[in-house]
Amino acid sequence: MAPKRIVLRMASVFIGVLAFALTTASPSVANNVLQNVQHTLSQPDRLPLIVEKRRREISAFYNSEDGDVLWLDTGRAALLIDVMKSAHLHGLRSEDYPYELLETKLKSLGAGLSPSETAWVELLFTGHFLDFANDLRAGRVTPRVLYPDAYMPFHTINGTDALERLKAAENLAEFLSSWQPPDDTYRLLQTHLAHLYDIKAESGFTTLETDVELIPGAEGEGVQLLRRRLFEDNLLQEDTGSELFDKRLAFAVAQAKHRYVLPVSSEVTGKLVWALNLPIDRRIEQVSNAMERIRWVPPEFSRVQLFINKGENQFLFSENGRVVMEGAAYANCPDRNYANTATAVEAVTFHPTWQVPWEFLGKELLARLKNDPKQVESAGYYLRRSGADVPLASLPWRQATERSIKKFSGEFRLYLPSSEENPLGNYAFRLRQDQKLALFHLDSAPEDDIYCNPYLPKNAFGIVDGLDLLEKVIEPRVLPAGGLENRLARGDTITFPARSGLMAVATHQSVWIQHRGAIRFGHDPYLEDARLTAALTGRKKP
Repeated sequence: MAPKRIVLRMASVFIGVLAFALTTASPSVANNVLQNVQHTLSQPDRLPLIVEKRRREISAFYNSEDGDVLWLDTGRAALLIDVMKSAHLHGLRSEDYPYELLETKLKSLGAGLSPSETAWVELLFTGHFLDFANDLRAGRVTPRVLYPDAYMPFHTINGTDALERLKAAENLAEFLSSWQPPDDTYRLLQTHLAHLYDIKAESGFTTLETDVELIPGAEGEGVQLLRRRLFEDNLLQEDTGSELFDKRLAFAVAQAKHRYVLPVSSEVTGKLVWALNLPIDRRIEQVSNAMERIRWVPPEFSRVQLFINKGENQFLFSENGRVVMEGAAYANCPDRNYANTATAVEAVTFHPTWQVPWEFLGKELLARLKNDPKQVESAGYYLRRSGADVPLASLPWRQATERSIKKFSGEFRLYLPSSEENPLGNYAFRLRQDQKLALFHLDSAPEDDIYCNPYLPKNAFGIVDGLDLLEKVIEPRVLPAGGLENRLARGDTITFPARSGLMAVATHQSVWIQHRGAIRFGHDPYLEDARLTAALTGRKKP
């Protein structure tokens, strides 16, 4: 596989050099092209959409002091076409980009085009380059295409900045490397994606017999096929062709089970065979979609980030794009939890007070209030009206119905401090967009890995055993001297500010990178990848 990659790289270098030789013009010719581009942009008539939609940004570049021709007097045009043809290596789709049209326009330059036609070729490349640059940096679709009620800060590129950085870069490859999301996870996913495409070019994954169940010490052709398959996953350094299930193969099997989120052992089970036999196109889809979701998050949200991976029941905490901690986080009522959000973490409250929903009051508390309101009050519940406490026993609960109490929802507020009945647990996060995301404490992992409290927000997530996480979330200067566990044990309500710049992001990833750099593939139980793939394949071409 390595020699083939070397040949392809050499071919690309040759094409770039040849294109440079064919398209380089004298300074006077370049100046004429630039003047014609400036003239075209200055006309009042609307231009074709590919340029018109970013006309202001494009004009700002070409009319600046540093404005210059980007495509017609350099080798960039042919290299951009090559990049579009191989867009799949960036997790994009080559069919979304009109490289054939651009090839035709590039070849037409020697056919006696008028100055205005030559200027339009320059602008056409610029427009499609900015489309590609936006897709690479900010994503091909917006989250609201998938989740209309979702909140994600608007993310797009500054076209003028992109053009200036392209001009300053030594070559197109250098620009792309610095332009893509500055995230270790993204780079590792891109590396794995390139490996998957190499395997696909060599005829795809080796298929294992579905009924094979092997243990260390076994021998036969099934072991040989297993060895080859794990070599394809880079879990073995070489494929020796041996038919003996030795210690090295047993270790690779355990690594494979960890990668595919299965109980770790050296036994080959049906579930492992199923994971290994999944078509390579599905693994490519998973990695490409994971890269797309990373692009949704603006760079300013990536410096210090708490990432909640819904559907896979986990959180990842990263600093400067590198995962430094992971743990368990469970979506509330996951079958209806469509949270897709990025927002600032402002604080963490120990022993938080819960504002009780009126639905809970009507369905769960009303019978208790009718029977003995003082008992409800002794459990910690208290009612407020216009900021003043109202004794629960002073209201005529016996005459109340679930429907009749709803009309008072704008007048009264019911609260519950920290207690066994308070579902927020020992701590809760205060978020800037708290109506779009809620994070609270869970004592332990829920049974069957499914948690659902219909009285908590549908965009809520419970974090299990999160004290170590709080050490990283809370502003270090205000961390209790005696430790968080001792401070929590005091039982009083207190709020600590979060680290400056800390962002919480909740979305789905069926592929992720652990803090030690290992790639893992989840099961996507709610078919989030299928939803995203449908949106991506349905996107209109430029």
